[in-house]
Amino acid sequence: MYIFYDLETTGLERDFAQILQIGLIFADDDMNILSMKKLEARVSPWTVPGPGALLTTGFTAADLKNAKNSAFELMQEVDQWARSQYWPVIFSGYNNIGYDDDIFAQNLHQNLLDSDMLSAKNPSNGLSNSRFDVMIAVQAASAYMPELLTLTKKNANGAPSMKLGVVARQNNVGLSEEDAHDAMNDIKATLGIAKLVKKSAPQLWEQLTKTASVEGVDAFVKENAVFTHTAFNFGNKNVAVVTSLGARNGSGVTEIMFDLSLDPKPYLSMSVDELKQVILDQSKKAPKGQPDPVSAFRLVRKTQQPILMPIDMSEAVLPAGFDEKLANDRAALLKANPQFLENIQEAAKLAKEERPARTPTWTTQPEELLHEETAPETKAKLDAWSKEFRDAPSWKEAATLVTNFRTRFAEEIKEDENITRFVKFAGRIVYENAPEELPLEKQEAMKRFIANHILDTNNDVPWMTVAKARRELDRIEQDRLDPKKKEKWAEVTDTQIRSLKLYYTSLEKEYGPYLPQKPLAPAADFNTAAPVQPPVAENDNAPVAPKKTGNDPLKPA
Repeated sequence: MYIFYDLETTGLERDFAQILQIGLIFADDDMNILSMKKLEARVSPWTVPGPGALLTTGFTAADLKNAKNSAFELMQEVDQWARSQYWPVIFSGYNNIGYDDDIFAQNLHQNLLDSDMLSAKNPSNGLSNSRFDVMIAVQAASAYMPELLTLTKKNANGAPSMKLGVVARQNNVGLSEEDAHDAMNDIKATLGIAKLVKKSAPQLWEQLTKTASVEGVDAFVKENAVFTHTAFNFGNKNVAVVTSLGARNGSGVTEIMFDLSLDPKPYLSMSVDELKQVILDQSKKAPKGQPDPVSAFRLVRKTQQPILMPIDMSEAVLPAGFDEKLANDRAALLKANPQFLENIQEAAKLAKEERPARTPTWTTQPEELLHEETAPETKAKLDAWSKEFRDAPSWKEAATLVTNFRTRFAEEIKEDENITRFVKFAGRIVYENAPEELPLEKQEAMKRFIANHILDTNNDVPWMTVAKARRELDRIEQDRLDPKKKEKWAEVTDTQIRSLKLYYTSLEKEYGPYLPQKPLAPAADFNTAAPVQPPVAENDNAPVAPKKTGNDPLKPA
């Protein structure tokens, strides 16, 4: 069983983009449609939609304001609908693993729902949901069965374009330019492409379904000593005959694979530090004009539906003169050396730790804590509290749950301050849906936090702000005048551009009064009361002070 889905969102910021529209189709194993749902939501007051997203989807300022559902109401209905279908299901989309799945999980998380729905288990049979990306199926077909699909249109890199609309139109799946970027139209086109691939190449589809879960990848690498792995970068494929060396230490989802076109003997005697350096050096680009060297080790995310194929399905991608016996001998040599396997797994861990992490110039936001681990007992209590909140018979009672959170979870907060993100999310939900249920001082505080968030002048923050939106809109206007770039925005009108400028100005006028009169350091997040720097001119290159943690407006005095 499948749930095909597609999102239209406020932008590309994975942790901060809001779902504005979602299309859902429940289909049987033969992809016959059993039920459908399409929902839209108003934009939340702390979210600034990016101009590129709005011009692509066609959403207007009126659409953002007048949609029937709030974000909370939309996600509640989506959750209930999805759970009413028979599980396990395969959640499918187009580029969903590369984008939509992350946004979907984050929007569940921010609305106090289970963010792991896409891989959750059916409690009655213990079987887990899985994720399938139809774009990956198109990529796999282009490599392993190149005659299956028509993919003659090229992208800017000269590789076959994998865009949904381009693939659909070339293969007689209805999706015109006018119909694209509507969630239901896009998901119907995705379903059409999926049917085409599954019907024409059932063995390929079955293999991709097997590797659509971590358990499936584990089973495959256990059963196949030698196989092919194909990765894509901007449409260009990179194929290798490989063997698995096990998972990176500290990670059950990153598999290490060795490229068997190389002689493994030089690596067997290397120390952990030497192997670590090999992995680090692989990320370096070759000198200009020279081809990149072959990477000995491939670190593959098992959660990303990797394209893994047994040798008997890999004829189209095998190198000329491929020697299967040599490949098997090399794989056996590697697997017969337990010290080497232990060393490479540790080396991969150390290489990851050594890669420099970007130092943020902002305080971590609640959205950025999605993957933080929580003690099992605390998680169970939070799940129960979240359910109470969602099931509250009135917004007044929901507001009481917010007010009492810090008392109820006082001991747990001492152990893990990060769990306060749940009350912050809940406070936002109450404010958006029934602000009158919050005390006036809390309502005013929330307006200051929203002002702090959307009018932040730090260009490095990972969410869209009014200042960043204006800069993006300026770039779009410049692109419309550039003969090489104007095609992308060919359908955009001057009226749309003016409307967006007015929209961003209206946000600044609405929340500008809640900024301080004097330039002070910005607050940690919009659940804190500290003031921020006022907007500065576009050409002001002065550094912006890092954020400082303030007080939570929803914390009782």
